Amino acid sequence: MPCAITSGFQLGCRDNTGGIKNIYILSGSISSISGSQGLITSISGSGIYYQFQLFRQTSNFSEEIVATPENGTVVYNQTCNAVFFKMQTATRNQVRVLAQNPNLSIVVETNNGSENGAARWFLMGQVNGAQLLSGTSATGTAFSDLNGYNLVFSGNEPNPASEISGSATSFIGSLSGITITSYSGSL
Repeated sequence: MPCAITSGFQLGCRDNTGGIKNIYILSGSISSISGSQGLITSISGSGIYYQFQLFRQTSNFSEEIVATPENGTVVYNQTCNAVFFKMQTATRNQVRVLAQNPNLSIVVETNNGSENGAARWFLMGQVNGAQLLSGTSATGTAFSDLNGYNLVFSGNEPNPASEISGSATSFIGSLSGITITSYSGSL
């Protein structure tokens, strides 16, 4: 059998948490990625991953498996839905730059930690890059409605998103030549 199944998995405990905390978008380039079996241990390149903070239970990451049997292909359509609060000049300008960029590298930080308490990070657009393909900005109607942006980042990849090894608070230990800038201002 050419595609042998080598293991199963155990159901485990109910200690899973949905959603994402942050996305980190690279301003720069990646020259190489090392790792094996879906776990990235090193990302080399230049530039800065900028943190985009997301409010709890507003944003998500998903991956759709698309198989075409008649062509013998399988691809993974990656989607990150991110909500940015407040329609304002600073956010508008950042969204404009993101929409113009044809090849984004996005790290998604999930709410679901690993068994040792470390956060989990996944790389979106590892081979083909991701793009901001759609989104809306709206003021809302009621006082309690969202005033801000709903953005949809998309990527089509030959493999599922790989997890990036890291510590309890960062994936910076996996980076070489690339830094992380956490957002500390106010929008």
